[in-house]
Formats: sequence, structure tokens, C-alpha cells
Amino acid sequence: MDHRRPTARDTVAAEWTKLAGLPRNRRTAAGAVALALLVAALFCLTFGATTGVPLAEQPVFDVLTAGLLGVDAAALVLAVLAASATGGEYATGMIRTTFTATPSRGRVLAARALVAATASWAVSLVAAVGAALVSLLVLWLSGLPAWDATDPAVWRVVLGASLMGPFYASAAVALADLARSTAGGVAGVAALLVAPTVAGWLPGGPAVVPFLPGEAVHVLAGIAGPGHASPWSALLVLAVWAVALLLLAHGANRRRDT
Repeated sequence: MDHRRPTARDTVAAEWTKLAGLPRNRRTAAGAVALALLVAALFCLTFGATTGVPLAEQPVFDVLTAGLLGVDAAALVLAVLAASATGGEYATGMIRTTFTATPSRGRVLAARALVAATASWAVSLVAAVGAALVSLLVLWLSGLPAWDATDPAVWRVVLGASLMGPFYASAAVALADLARSTAGGVAGVAALLVAPTVAGWLPGGPAVVPFLPGEAVHVLAGIAGPGHASPWSALLVLAVWAVALLLLAHGANRRRDT
């Protein structure tokens, strides 16, 4: 019998198997992409009505960014999936088996966040490219000029939108682990998603917005507008949030029983 201690690679492999090995999780990921395409089509087709400006008079780049709002919906689905993968183990008691196999709770948490972020980024990238193509199709069917596929700004906004999935999935893992429940993880992610909007309503809130993850994603995507932080600063904001949430969850794990 092999009694060797599991390595970091073993832990990552185990977490990948648990997340990607379940057919329902793969169906959920496929559903996230489908939802992104559906929401993209809805926003693009109703863009003229919701803005009060006919679609023919809209900048094609704005139509593209409207379509990429579908990635937000996919990111939320992926965050729920990541939270349920973590919170579900606490609900069923399987977390004891996980910690018996890998006593290092920090390693388990880090591996789980890494796997969730990696898988979510792959799904989010497919969703972002698909949503962009939906916006292109809407423009083409409307007889309007298409956005320029050779424009670096187009691919910056697509790649920037794809970062929502991995960030919020890793955040969901940390928050679900901290709360030891799926609901806690989902509620925490929902709070992060609406934080920029809520902050904008509060006195002094706009000064806080650049330090929130949602705004950092917009900066990386190049759609935050002038006067905002640099992409490197935005990337640092996302990294600090991700690491801080994981450290908070790890600290709580070390002080309590399973």
C-alpha cells in the first residue's frame, strides 16, 4: 500500500477530478456558455430600445461590449458552480475525507481555487468569443458594418471580459470555504458583483470604486473610460482581492474543526 504524502500535484489532480469529472458540472459549464450567448443576443437585439438610440447609429464597439455582458451571466453561473463544489463538501461531510487524504487545509484550498479559476477561465473565454460573434451576427443581419477583428481593442475587451469567470470562481471558493456553505459563497460573490454600483450611490463611494474587482476587470478590458487606473494597477487589485479572500478563508480554517 502506498503511504506517501500527497504532493501539490496530487491535490490539484484530485480537485480537478472532483470538479471536471462530474457530468453535471460539465453540463453546467456548457449551460453557462449557452446562457452567455442567449444574454448576448438579448442585449444586442434590444440595445437600440434600451438606450433610445437606433442600432444603426450605435458605435459598433458599443454593440460588441453590450454583447459581452453575456459573459457576466456565465461568470455568475461558474461562481455558483465553484461555490457548490466547496460548500457541498461541508454539507455532505465529504470535507472530512478530503482533509484526511490531504491534511494541509491550505493546500486543498489553494488547489481548489486554482482548479476553479483555470476551468472557469477556459469556459469564460469560449463564452466571450461566442458573445462577440453573436454581436457580429446581429450587426451583419441588421446590414450594419462589423467591428474590426484586427483592432487590438476588440481582443482586449474580449480577453478582459473572460477574466470575470476565473476571478469570481476563485472568490466563490474562498467565500464558500469561509462560510462553509454554498449559500455563503454565492451571496459573497453577488455582493462583489453589485459593489461598484452600490458604491456609486454612496457619498464618497466613487473614490472606492477603482479598488473593487468589477471595476478592475473593466479597466483590463479597456472599457472603464479615461481617468481610471492603469491595467497593471487593475491587475494588482484583482490579485490582492483573490489572495486576501483565500488568506481569510485559510485563517478561519486553521482556527476551527471541520
